[in-house]
Amino acid sequence: MKVCFLFNHDLTHQVPHAAPYAFELSKKYPDIEVIIACSSRQVMRYVKRIEPLYPEHRCQFKMLSFPWAYILKRKFRHKRLTKRKLLKNNLDFFRQLDTLIAPERNFVRVKTKFGVKNLSLIHVRHGAGDRKWGFDDRLNAYGALDLQLLPGQKYVDRLKELNHLEEGKYAVVGYPKFEVIQGLNMQKKQFFRNNNPVVVYNPHFDKAVSSWGTMGIEVLKFFKNNPNWNLIFAPHVELAIRNTHQNPFLPKQYNNTANIHIDLGSAASTDMTYMQAADIYLGDASSQVYEFLLEKRPCIFLNGHGVSWQGDPNYLSWNLGQVVNNVDLELKPALERAFTTQQQFLQRQQEVFDYTFYNDSESTAAERGAKAIADFLFSHRAG
Repeated sequence: MKVCFLFNHDLTHQVPHAAPYAFELSKKYPDIEVIIACSSRQVMRYVKRIEPLYPEHRCQFKMLSFPWAYILKRKFRHKRLTKRKLLKNNLDFFRQLDTLIAPERNFVRVKTKFGVKNLSLIHVRHGAGDRKWGFDDRLNAYGALDLQLLPGQKYVDRLKELNHLEEGKYAVVGYPKFEVIQGLNMQKKQFFRNNNPVVVYNPHFDKAVSSWGTMGIEVLKFFKNNPNWNLIFAPHVELAIRNTHQNPFLPKQYNNTANIHIDLGSAASTDMTYMQAADIYLGDASSQVYEFLLEKRPCIFLNGHGVSWQGDPNYLSWNLGQVVNNVDLELKPALERAFTTQQQFLQRQQEVFDYTFYNDSESTAAERGAKAIADFLFSHRAG
């Protein structure tokens, strides 16, 4: 059986959510040929960074191809990778496979739009946030998915409530990214020449829920005027590059501020470097709040759109810390009481974390995911 793990995104943030399954699958199941296919050298470098954590794996590596005309357009017009063009240009490769696995939704087009019918599709979640985009029916609108790997019971409950999950076509396996970060043995880094508290501001790219467009500059202004607090401004990597009109506009006055560290998309934005370095999380709808809570610490959420969030599952994480509706009036007192009020949120943080991420001491998430994939493949072949 020939299986491909597809990384058809031009950013690296999806890699640790799926590559561990590939390495474990090839290591534990010699009857399965595993290929890791990447769309860019940047993505392949991150895959190779993870590779040493899984000795004795047998994965093959492949760089996917683009039409030359498109490559030239990207180079000289600074265009982003177009996933549909990538898929369409590699159909001959996909036709050689038995199963295609990916941590994003466009890959289903290989089967539903481009006609590669004799292909099983397995979807792997990246991130574990709450916003409604992660629970809509677009991913499996054509019933194309044969299996979904889910981080925890939270996804099962919400998808079933929406009638978007079919019995026998999912497995709850956990969150392999945590194992990657722990395996890389990344140490907490210091970004400031003082011992003041460090806040990481992590706005999402989705304008419908992001605090950036409505509160972002006010947040930066607050920290510039309050140097007794350090700020790491590390938005979702998509915020800075998704569309020109959505690009963060950063006045030059914030670029060289001693207590503000700005990163609009380096590897540190996705490998939990900043989540580990901060004392307080400040954000809105990004799933990175749950990565921050691998170690339970204070969280503050910015309600940039005046939503009535209580009881709304799309804002479940907002129950895990203070919610600020007005930066000028509420951010400073929220920061000042963040450590003293943390105790009242601690139990709820642990409960929601456990609800979001399945875990057990007998196996790793990568091992559980690999087994779920192998069980599907062998049963599918037998059928």
